[in-house]
Amino acid sequence: MPLTPQQPDSDPVINTIVNRHMGSADRILVQLAMGVMKMGGHRYGAFLDAATTAAKFAIYSTYLEQGRNIRQTGFLYHVEPKRVKAIIQEIEQALGNGQMLKILSSSKSYYLIALPHLWQEKYPHTPPNSRLRVRGLTPGEREEIEAGLPDDLPPAQIIDLMEFTSLVQLLHELSQKDLPEHQRMAFSDALSEHIKFRLLHSGTVIQIDSPRLTIPLFALAQTVYIPKGAQERAFAMTDDVARFFSLLQRWVNADPGVLRAIEVFDINPEQREAALQELDKILQAWADKYHVEGGEPMVMHLATGSREYD
Repeated sequence: MPLTPQQPDSDPVINTIVNRHMGSADRILVQLAMGVMKMGGHRYGAFLDAATTAAKFAIYSTYLEQGRNIRQTGFLYHVEPKRVKAIIQEIEQALGNGQMLKILSSSKSYYLIALPHLWQEKYPHTPPNSRLRVRGLTPGEREEIEAGLPDDLPPAQIIDLMEFTSLVQLLHELSQKDLPEHQRMAFSDALSEHIKFRLLHSGTVIQIDSPRLTIPLFALAQTVYIPKGAQERAFAMTDDVARFFSLLQRWVNADPGVLRAIEVFDINPEQREAALQELDKILQAWADKYHVEGGEPMVMHLATGSREYD
């Protein structure tokens, strides 16, 4: 089971080691291990297997970049050519047979982020019409169910379990279409239940149970997915770090359409929360301004807070 995540500076000794006595690459590895093992609940052996696989992929990618030159690849990483050859054979055999290498399973944050937008698109609500379209309810029963919901719900209809599941399945299909055939994963009840749990736990979605209903209903409570609780935020952190690394790698490669931004400044502590709220609104307005249906998918990752490692 995952441990309850602690504040990074909860242990002065750990804080000193990580922040002062390690280089940037070391801090990445340590924080990654702490996030995956302590917060994500992955076993020590599973993490070591995944780290080993990642290192093998690095060897294999360099081998391809070096024109499939085994000796040059080994020279770059101080690895014996026969070991490089064994690694290459292992990776190619696994890829050729469609085998799953020893990697950590990922949580599907794409579903969590995109579902509120798809929900509002497919099931919009326009007042004064009722949010509830379920048949067999009297007007009084309909009003009773709606009265128990928050007043500030997004403009989206209340949907039943089948419609909710179909939204998740549609997002799954959209997320899979750009993957190679051998990497695609079939939709399953287990995946659907996992996504449902995370959406309910975060407060993004509200489940409505009533003796007047044969199946549960679901209401969209937030327009964006916001992780709730330390463990849920830990899952999101792992997803974000992985995507951020990928974006920075594209920046290193000078790929078009990628921007790296960093600002260093001092702020009045009394104005910090107001500044963060203002930044959040600015980013949402910026994304809304340039969003077009059917356009090229984009993502923006941002984290701001007190400076460290100065």
